[in-house]
Amino acid sequence: MSTAPAAPQGTVVITGAAGGMGRPAAQRFAAQGRPLLLCDLDAGRLEKLAEELRPTAGKVDILATDIAAADFPEQIIAALNGSPLSAVVHTAGLSPTMSDGPRIFAVNYEATERLVAALLPRFEAGGCMVLISSVSAYMLADTALLGAIRNFVLNGDRTGIAQHMDNPGMSYAVSKRAVIGLVEREAPAFGARGLRIASIAPGFIDTPMGRAEAEDNAQLRVMIGMVPQGRMGHGDEIASVAEFLCSPAASYVSGCDIRVDGGIIGHLGMRP
Repeated sequence: MSTAPAAPQGTVVITGAAGGMGRPAAQRFAAQGRPLLLCDLDAGRLEKLAEELRPTAGKVDILATDIAAADFPEQIIAALNGSPLSAVVHTAGLSPTMSDGPRIFAVNYEATERLVAALLPRFEAGGCMVLISSVSAYMLADTALLGAIRNFVLNGDRTGIAQHMDNPGMSYAVSKRAVIGLVEREAPAFGARGLRIASIAPGFIDTPMGRAEAEDNAQLRVMIGMVPQGRMGHGDEIASVAEFLCSPAASYVSGCDIRVDGGIIGHLGMRP
């Protein structure tokens, strides 16, 4: 039996760190004693979390900024101050009730693509980047649209997706499908450097964002009632998968999307 590579010990960057998925992810990596860089909009919430985690994590820095800012990746690089980067868990994003369609796409996909490109050269060997997609990405049944999303990710051609950008729900689903495509596209570049990249597709998760979406969408509430596990998921159930993906135990996992959805997509008969 081959020996799994040792876990990198550099800094773990977590975006959306004060949120329902980012916070438990930060807690898990802090419990490993890993240095952290926590990113979110609210400096007060970030500093409160950092104070909570420092007794176990040791070094915890914060970066309060908008991930959609063009220079967000450069701000992260500056905050790292030359320290090695071993993992990124990118949970920050917008749901359909939080903004208009163009802003949702700009945050969920365009900012994510910039972050991936800028941080790729900064990782130490064995590092991993984890992005967040969504089960909404699997609810797009139009094969022409799926082909258009793939074409956009590979070639930058917006022709086939432009008509959906003004609808927040569609913009969200398209952005998350594009994130899955981004992971597939970038896996070779990560692999060439001894790195990995993967995404997690959360189902209906009991976070403030998830609850707000359920309150606004009757159809979503019906679907939550159909989940085979009989409940919404918890933020830590996403964080635990992110922790696994960033560990040596997942050393052959890259270029893929992992559904953490309580079985709903399979139950509905939807396919990638």
